[in-house]
Amino acid sequence: MASFFRESVQRFLSTSHSELLARLESAYARHYSKQFTSQTVTWEKDISLLQSSLSECAARSTSALEWQILLEFSIPRKERRIDVVLLVRDSIVVLETKTGSVDAAARSQVEEYARLLYYFHKGTANRRVFPLVLGSSVHGMEAFVAELTKGAVSIKDWVSVARETSWQHLPDELLHIQRISGPVQLNASDWDESAYFPVPDILAAAIALRTGLNIREIAHSEASEIEIESLRQTVQNYADRARAEQRHAICFLTGVPGSGKTLVGLSLAHSAENRSNPIHFMSGNGPLVKVLQHLFTKQSRADGATASEARINATTLIENVHVFARHYTDEDRTAPSNHAVIFDEAQRAWNRQQHMKKFKRDYSEPEMLIRIMERHDDWALVIALVGGGQEINDGEAGLEEWGRALLSAQKRWQIYASPEVLRGGDSTAGHRLFEDQTHDDLVQTDDSLHLRTSKRSLRSDKLAAWVNYVIDGDAEKASSLNVTKKFPISLSRDLSTVRAELQHQCRGLSRFGLVGSSGALRLRSAGLEPSSSFHAAYPWEHWYLGGASDVRSSFRCEVFATEFEIQGLELDWIGVCWGGDFVRVSTDEWAIRRLQNGEKPKWSPIKNSERRTYRRNAYRVLLTRAREGMVIFVPRGDSTEPTNRPEEFDRTANFLKACGVVEL
Repeated sequence: MASFFRESVQRFLSTSHSELLARLESAYARHYSKQFTSQTVTWEKDISLLQSSLSECAARSTSALEWQILLEFSIPRKERRIDVVLLVRDSIVVLETKTGSVDAAARSQVEEYARLLYYFHKGTANRRVFPLVLGSSVHGMEAFVAELTKGAVSIKDWVSVARETSWQHLPDELLHIQRISGPVQLNASDWDESAYFPVPDILAAAIALRTGLNIREIAHSEASEIEIESLRQTVQNYADRARAEQRHAICFLTGVPGSGKTLVGLSLAHSAENRSNPIHFMSGNGPLVKVLQHLFTKQSRADGATASEARINATTLIENVHVFARHYTDEDRTAPSNHAVIFDEAQRAWNRQQHMKKFKRDYSEPEMLIRIMERHDDWALVIALVGGGQEINDGEAGLEEWGRALLSAQKRWQIYASPEVLRGGDSTAGHRLFEDQTHDDLVQTDDSLHLRTSKRSLRSDKLAAWVNYVIDGDAEKASSLNVTKKFPISLSRDLSTVRAELQHQCRGLSRFGLVGSSGALRLRSAGLEPSSSFHAAYPWEHWYLGGASDVRSSFRCEVFATEFEIQGLELDWIGVCWGGDFVRVSTDEWAIRRLQNGEKPKWSPIKNSERRTYRRNAYRVLLTRAREGMVIFVPRGDSTEPTNRPEEFDRTANFLKACGVVEL
């Protein structure tokens, strides 16, 4: 039972004031060690006012007696309680009581409660949610009534804007909600005990793991919870076996984009089972490392650590693989302090040519990491997290380089992998560990080492497939998925409209921002800076973590994140800024190109097949970063500017609409 009290409105009205108060105090005592007098005083006042308002509702409509009421409903694992939840037929009303006038923070709070229920509480799935704040000032009902009568299309329709009302006017609003609700009356017990499956983004998950929650507590559905927990335990068993048997082992985990590979890695790194033998999480994704380290530093400071201690803790919890390599190859040739490492996005490790170009090292990153871990004479474990279809940069080695490194290793490595690693499935973009299948018998395969379900998008499990059809240029198949019925995707030709729509769509504490391709160099004409030097120097930790008042934050929609800064991370809502590097030049063809600068700049086709794949994958990454919905900005173009031709952007916009995108 998540609430302190749940009954029908009829039972609530027939229960004495003193009995209601006693039941609340008793429930409170079971949950908390101290009882505060102020809480009791608040309940005394609110119970009287609530009974009076609901009595008036019942006098005007006897069906109000069938409504259900829950007091002090606890949002699981969020350490938050909702004052009152009313189940008005099949609608959910979230009531928060405040003394005096209601400010923006109070409205944001109750909107966040409504949003958490809408996305993560099964009993609220496909139900309208109405957050109301009971304060002192009163507004007219006209706008409220207009909003309630709209058909539900996206979250802004399923979850009403938080509205301030008064006890005097509460019956009017509740009865109006009843009139537009369905005929079925929800049951308080069923709703109260309904499953709750939070889907944290990677930042929220990292903090949850850092503070002691385990992976089972933060997985989002029964299927993925079992799948992810099983995978974590499988890898943990391999780590324990390598340590016990004194051997070197490598484990390849595969999964579709957004399936939880990084979550599994972070869980292993933070697991209490590994405190005596730490598993270090490493990534070559600079923005991801910077953001997570900044997040962990803030968390450590909040927990009482000094500034220097916090920084050390943060860099220990997650490391940049290039810093790790520089230390153990250039400065220190001893064995690393840890016996086990997790390599995130292992398929993106650099090949020999890229490593030579960047650091003058005549070996690939997989070869380097294997060599470093072989300095341990007793045992070592490498956990390689492998995704596919999102390779976006020159010099990414792929799985084959790991195979070559293992075949040339000085020690014999025990290899564990999902079957995808050997056969080259979608999750590895067709890459295979060994080019010569005669070496496949070196691998112990395990089906549980592959995650099949994407968790990123909260309302559509078809989004990844839809994006693939868009990238492939198949509007008919994309449209047939009807993805926008569950996952809102809209389009505008005006950037200011996109910014306003992102602001309007977001509820509570959700986060939004702009993303765009690194090759979309003419976005500068829309006031967005695409230069790589600018993006390399930008403080992305503040873009991801700063508040709405921080001019560096994503909320300002002044700086867009490219595929390099957004890969591995996500926002609740994103605005995808379409560029001239990937446009429709005919009804059935994408132009994949790069801008040649000069006195007469022009777009030139990208002919190299690998780089064409990178450009496609850049847009694949951008279109799969949103958790709740996205708005696509397609510029209108400029007929006087050859690098911004309106007809190319018009064809692109029309193609996206043919794929099912709704024009604002």
